Amino acid sequence: MGEAELGRMVAARQIEPVLANLDTARDEIATARLHLRAARQIAGLDPTLAFTGLYDAIRKSIRGHMRANGYRVAKGPGAHRKTGEYAAAALDKLGIEAQLDEFDTLRQIRNQSEYGALVVEEAEVARAHTAAEIIVEAVARDLGV
Repeated sequence: MGEAELGRMVAARQIEPVLANLDTARDEIATARLHLRAARQIAGLDPTLAFTGLYDAIRKSIRGHMRANGYRVAKGPGAHRKTGEYAAAALDKLGIEAQLDEFDTLRQIRNQSEYGALVVEEAEVARAHTAAEIIVEAVARDLGV
């Protein structure tokens, strides 16, 4: 994928160019890491909330990557899906394709828990935690933060 796919996403108004901002990216990574720690602490008490935190950790780390590279998701419906599409295009070089595929699955579970009252089980939280740690840290390494 790569640059050509990012260009297509800009042309399709899924993402838009903005001023690159590494400080914002650092803040997003710091927040993502905090979500990882918090999710571990509350997983037994409230698995659904822990799962949401893990999903948000992934999403925020990807958003940080976007900001560091001069992009953001365009306004409109499907922002979380667009974030995943950006990740597939921009992060393919990091060797985390399986975890990025998992992010889309997690997005669907998160939607079901958010809009369909799905209760997330601890096993799903453990699976999400593994994917989240790998993605957040791969993005952080790629950005050098």
